[in-house]
Amino acid sequence: MKAFQKWMLAAVLLAGFTTRGNAAEIFKNDDLTLNLGGRFQELGELEYVNDDYVRDHLRVYLFNVEDRLMLSGDYKGYKFNFETAFGGEDINSSNNNLSLLEYSADVPLIPDMAYVKVGQFKVPTNLESATYEGNMLFTTHSNLMNLFFNQGYDNGLALWGHFDSFDFAGGVLSGAPDLPQRYLPELFNFPPLMFLRIGLNDGITNDPFHQVQTGFAKPTKAEFALHLNGQFENDSNAGHSTDENLQASYLSTFSANGPYGNALLSTLFNPYLGGAGVAAVNAQYYNASIDFQYRAPMGDTTFTLSGQANVAGYNATLPAPITLPNGQRISNGSLNIAGAEVIASIGDNPWEVAGRFAVVIPDDGMIANFTPTAGPLPRTPQLQTMASDPIFEITLPSITWHMNDNVKLVAEAQWLLNTPEVTSGLNNSSNGDGTYLLTQMPSQFGGGVESRSGLIPVGNMEFQFSF
Repeated sequence: MKAFQKWMLAAVLLAGFTTRGNAAEIFKNDDLTLNLGGRFQELGELEYVNDDYVRDHLRVYLFNVEDRLMLSGDYKGYKFNFETAFGGEDINSSNNNLSLLEYSADVPLIPDMAYVKVGQFKVPTNLESATYEGNMLFTTHSNLMNLFFNQGYDNGLALWGHFDSFDFAGGVLSGAPDLPQRYLPELFNFPPLMFLRIGLNDGITNDPFHQVQTGFAKPTKAEFALHLNGQFENDSNAGHSTDENLQASYLSTFSANGPYGNALLSTLFNPYLGGAGVAAVNAQYYNASIDFQYRAPMGDTTFTLSGQANVAGYNATLPAPITLPNGQRISNGSLNIAGAEVIASIGDNPWEVAGRFAVVIPDDGMIANFTPTAGPLPRTPQLQTMASDPIFEITLPSITWHMNDNVKLVAEAQWLLNTPEVTSGLNNSSNGDGTYLLTQMPSQFGGGVESRSGLIPVGNMEFQFSF
């Protein structure tokens, strides 16, 4: 048995794999505890897009959305986490491979009170994107909140911990997860990308980097948390680009709503991003929110309620005027967006029922040009604008069945209202390839005629296995 444990330890370390959640302890001695885990999720989806004049209104999808291996443990009081993605999440961008999600260590300053986290980790300053994918009440993160406010994973250094019911997490980030070791000439501006999460936490979590909606210990009394969050960066030049521009291609790289980037840090939506070229950049980015979490026993079951309100913005003063897609010449500009989300659930193992409401108000300064692929010649570019009308996403109901400690099935209905769409071709031409929902496929912004939907019903069912 000891020989087998040593072989497993060597194999895992050499392979570089990792785990969280229901991880299995594979090795333990006086110095080291090592846990191995994994998770995959299979998602089936039906949606009805009745204003697609080219393709079928009813769409049927089957995706293997997650294939992950994780390693976690404790070595002489130093905790560590490692998580990597395979399959459809294992993607190469123009600069790097994006399969490594997390590899971090917690260095204890004051045991069980204050730590320094070093490495790549989930950024904790947005409750929605900080929620761990294996412990959700829904099949996915909110596509709407993810597109506009996602903070995902990043490489950095953080101080975090708690003093009684007060907790905190703050630090500095590179703004470029999984970035290779490239020594670029700089014009450094202070501050770099920094984050802070502070608030009150009465029993909700001891890990702000991996929030959970399900899988927590059943509460015996009411538990509550309230936090203020913020991210800010004064952009810096790096080589022929800038720090904020390093994630500019992530939404188009994934061609879907993935774990990296958001609309304000994407050249698809932000016409000012990278506008300075190689000249000295003068641009600022912020992403701020307030969130709360509540759990309490309700008879023999559990009630939960959480919510958040978000604002984010980007401001740029350019060294020389640039021409926007609408033909306007400008030397400065800004984008500002706002959103909110509320989640409620009732239930306990094995059944939980939840609902989620999300709304985002985008900025109509998010503009792009589209050159038609059909219609009379000459085919001149057409301006596409992300209207500032609110976008709504309602998930109700979402029903989770925990078949056992390792397997769960989630079935949910979604109702998408006023969702931004892009239809390729011209004037609903049959020469196009149909209508895309931008909250699902943000890479298509600028790839067709932009409009807003009526009500789009969506049905999802997801199978998750984890160990």
